[in-house]
Amino acid sequence: MRDIRESCSGVECPGSYAALGPCDYPDIFKANDLDDASEVSAITRTYGHAQTEIWAATEWSHFRDVVRPIERRIIS
Repeated sequence: MRDIRESCSGVECPGSYAALGPCDYPDIFKANDLDDASEVSAITRTYGHAQTEIWAATEWSHFRDVVRPIERRIIS
């Protein structure tokens, strides 16, 4: 985490979790763009004991605003 904080000042880490499933310890990061997310992933992998995946996500309210015009076209 120290390396991520030092290298990626625009990245927030709202939570780390212990999970039951294929991901034992998922860390959730909020990055400004894909480049920042990729840098977090690369730093994490340099330690050699982690598998990383980047999943793009958006807040539900924003997603709803984005798809609302599509819904209107379908219903019309």
